[in-house]
Parts: sequence; C-alpha cells; structure tokens
Amino acid sequence: MPARRVGVAAEAGHGCLDVLHCGVMTRPSIALLGFGAALPERVRTHEDPLYDRIREAARARGITEASLFYGNREHRCLEPGESLASLTAKAGRMALEDAGVRPEQVDRLYGYVSVSEFIAPNVLYQVHREVGLGARTLVVPVHAEFANFVLGAVLAWEAMLAGHSERALVAVGAGWTRHMDYAQGHAFGVGDGAGAAVLGPGERFVLVDYAADTFSEEYGAMTLRPRPESGLDQPVYGLEPVRGLETFLRTGMDGPPRLVERLLHKHGLTGDDITLISHQATRKLLDHWNERIRPREYLHTLEDLGNMVIASIPVTLARYHREVRTKYLVLLGLGIGAHQMALLVRV
Repeated sequence: MPARRVGVAAEAGHGCLDVLHCGVMTRPSIALLGFGAALPERVRTHEDPLYDRIREAARARGITEASLFYGNREHRCLEPGESLASLTAKAGRMALEDAGVRPEQVDRLYGYVSVSEFIAPNVLYQVHREVGLGARTLVVPVHAEFANFVLGAVLAWEAMLAGHSERALVAVGAGWTRHMDYAQGHAFGVGDGAGAAVLGPGERFVLVDYAADTFSEEYGAMTLRPRPESGLDQPVYGLEPVRGLETFLRTGMDGPPRLVERLLHKHGLTGDDITLISHQATRKLLDHWNERIRPREYLHTLEDLGNMVIASIPVTLARYHREVRTKYLVLLGLGIGAHQMALLVRV
C-alpha cells in the first residue's frame, strides 16, 4: 500500500505534568538512550530430541497446541548453574555503555528476572549489585509477565515526568527453558535471554504515548505453577485446559491489533508509519498481527532466538535499533494477567 502520512496530534503521555520553561509550558522529552542484550552461549535447535514428546503427541492427537507454536529454528539455553541474574546484569551494563551513562547516574532500576531464585525478593536486587548501582537507586520489580519491559519503561517515564527520577535502567531476564513441560506444544522454541534499556532526557527514541487493556476475566487461563498432575513439582508454565487455548485464540490473536489501532488512531497514524516490535510467542501470532496492523516494518528475533518470553522486545531492540527507518516505533507487550500494552515511540 502507498505511504500515507497525516498530521500528528500533540504528543502526550498519560498523567504528564507540564513544566514551566522560559515562560512557556512544555513537556520534557524522555527517551530510550541506550540498549543492551546478553544471551547464553548454548544453542538448542528445533531438532533436539527434547521435542520428540511434542511431536509424538501432535501425531497422536491431530490438531493440538503444538500446531500453534512454530517459526523458530534455534534458540539459546542457560547451562546448569549459569546465573540468569549475571546475564541480566551484563545486558544492563551494555545498555549503560551504549547510552554513555555511568551506574552512579541511575536513580531507578525497573524490570524483572523470571524465574527468580526466590519467590521473594526478586533477583533483580542481585542485578542491582552486579551492575554496580548505588544504594540510592530504587529497585522496582515489575511482575507483569510478559509485558515487564514495556510496563517498566512506562513507569520509569511517568516517574521522570513527575520529577522524581532523572535516569532509569529497565532490565529483564528470562530463564524459562528451566520451567517448561516438554510434552506441551508451547514449550517448542522457548529460549533464554536478557535485555535492557536506559531512559532519560533525549531527542531520539522519545516516548510519546501508550495504551493498555486488562482482561482480568482471563486470570488463571495461563499460569506458572507447580504441576503435580504431570509429575512436575517446580513452577512450570502452561496453558490451562480449554481456557488457555481459548484465551490464546481469542484475546491473544485479536486484542493486540485493536489496541495498536486505537493508539495509532489517537495520533493520526497508520501502520505504514511505524516499525513494530512485539511479544514473540509464535509465528502464528506474528503473521496474524502483521496482517491486521500492517506495519511498514516488523522486527523480530523469533527465528534464531525463539520466544524469550519477557526479554524478546529489549533483545530485538538492542539488535535492530540502528536499523529503524520509520518515524515511529511501537513496542507491543502482552501477558498472562491477562493484559496488553502498546508503547508509541518517536524515532
């Protein structure tokens, strides 16, 4: 379709506070200043015998959950004993270096490390220590799988607009390969990784607005919990029988396009004006969202890094941010609350 650009509405975030500057009311520009990503060295391909149980179940039962999760040829996995906190801290340090920001300049750390070493506290506090952040840096664990990064960026932005923060680091790490039932189709392609970004005053990758939806009636349709019925006593992710697949096919498929369309319409934009980076569970979702949203560009790392659950968006940003050619970028996160969030960024 031909490119079409229309007038853009005034840029404003939710709850923005006006600032008096030289007698003129303005809003400060808060931007993504730097990006970082870290991946385990171990590579697992889709031919790994670990997935034989999924393939056998699919052949035995015909169309199943396994038919919904595809599009990945390899991904990364943490080795036994490898620290997810250290991997996340590495991504954070890379983001700080990319932004030219020193650890002592960061006053807030947002994000999440999943699955954490303890039920509480989250191992994000270990990330704080390994990055070298100071005692005055507030740690804010954002427990909102899988939209932790997007929500963390929004919370950091709002704190800055309110005048309570100057620079923030948002860091997330995913180690879900250790928490899968490898007889279930959704386990196919799940990978580990960590990503981070620094936020502060800036003129490129400026946060503009966001939109969010909550579908609390779907609470419990997808969960991370022990599954003694399957002989799994540690927390394992799963789509609950019937409800989980229904949520995936209904809200998961069609909710994000409606949300992004609402956000773009508010600012006089269309899909042709944006580059999209989204949650990356399966090619089925990416193809459907691409058809409905019709972004100019759709960047992802699904094929070679898999579904990094909470880390896919910042890892993809770290890899491709220098290649964004459109004026706007949309980061689309969703999770098992159920909730969805889209963040509009001016490039």
